[in-house]
Amino acid sequence: MVRSAVGLAEELRAGERTAVDVVREAIERVRWAGERFGGVAAVDAGWSMAEAERPDRRLRAGEGGVLEGVPVTVKDWIDVSGWPVSGAAGGTPGSPGRRPERDATAVARLRAAGAVVVAISSAMADNPVHGKTGNPRDPGRAPGGSSSGTAALVAAGAVPLGLGSDSGGSVRLPAAWCGVAGLKPTFGRVPLTGHFPRCGSLEDGRTVIGPIAGTVADLAATLEVIAGPDGMDGGTPPVPLADPGAVRVPGLRVATMAGAGGHEATARAVRTLAEAGAAVAERPLPDVREEALELTRRYWDRAGLSGEENVRVLWDWDRFRRRMLAATARADVLVIPAAEEPPPWRESETDDYLWTLPWSLTGAPVVVVPCGGSAVQVVGRPWEEHVVLAAAAEIERAEAPG
Repeated sequence: MVRSAVGLAEELRAGERTAVDVVREAIERVRWAGERFGGVAAVDAGWSMAEAERPDRRLRAGEGGVLEGVPVTVKDWIDVSGWPVSGAAGGTPGSPGRRPERDATAVARLRAAGAVVVAISSAMADNPVHGKTGNPRDPGRAPGGSSSGTAALVAAGAVPLGLGSDSGGSVRLPAAWCGVAGLKPTFGRVPLTGHFPRCGSLEDGRTVIGPIAGTVADLAATLEVIAGPDGMDGGTPPVPLADPGAVRVPGLRVATMAGAGGHEATARAVRTLAEAGAAVAERPLPDVREEALELTRRYWDRAGLSGEENVRVLWDWDRFRRRMLAATARADVLVIPAAEEPPPWRESETDDYLWTLPWSLTGAPVVVVPCGGSAVQVVGRPWEEHVVLAAAAEIERAEAPG
């Protein structure tokens, strides 16, 4: 496996390696992983190697960002200037031949922090243009969608970090099934500028851009880089990020949700937080999965609804969000399953997202972290990524070998 993004950046700053060598090795690993597991939409070795010279110049000058020289991949729904970004998925080839002139804001910020794009990752397990993506943990199992290629390339050790997007679980499900960490930021935390197909806060109240990585620390470092208004996305308010390192796990209030009781990983994660000093609520929150699914299906079908029916969808959505904010007011984090176990290879189905859909509707921040051979979601209150990252890091520490 590749070292963490943060650890790799530290090695580069210490002069133990060069960005040119790191990027060259990453390109080779991406090609190997693509041949074995799929998940690769495009590689441009010449472009990436030329880009790798820039971090080396900065590092030699004693400069450099937090991710200087770190190789990353970007989902084929997020613009990278000059690269083929088609938006291909499901039954559509997207826009073949499309090469955007500008980076998406999140990509531009990653590159400004020193990261080097080494591949565009494909979307969905069975892409009509880029083929199939397997699960590196078990190629016969599903990788989860839609940020399938991003999760698979991180899980295969090709890169330590990748960008994906999540509307109902599209970062969280692949991260969980591929055995890596993933972050769905608060809705509005990261600008959607440069997401393709285009989406915005008034038209789409669920989609976010977020990282998939090998460690929770990498998620936190990436969020710090990509978060904040860009003057283009009107749905990104100037809410400051707080420091996960300042969060004390002792004293955190932890709850779970009805229906999670039979999931060993959830019980294990809750026990870890309790042993670290967190207070665990006696009663779980009501199980809202079916309600969230019904509301989401109405939202998906909104183009065919009447004006009155669309008003009702928004009203019910707003009521659901208010109820969930009230229900979680006495908990700092909610620990629940990320998904059922990955099935034999197939495309993701609606029921695969039952554990993830509620938090897309509320806009809450969620970290997926491996636990006990499976994965859990750590859900927080909106704008409190620092709390969920701190709790997830505690779970990750407890799961570390040795």
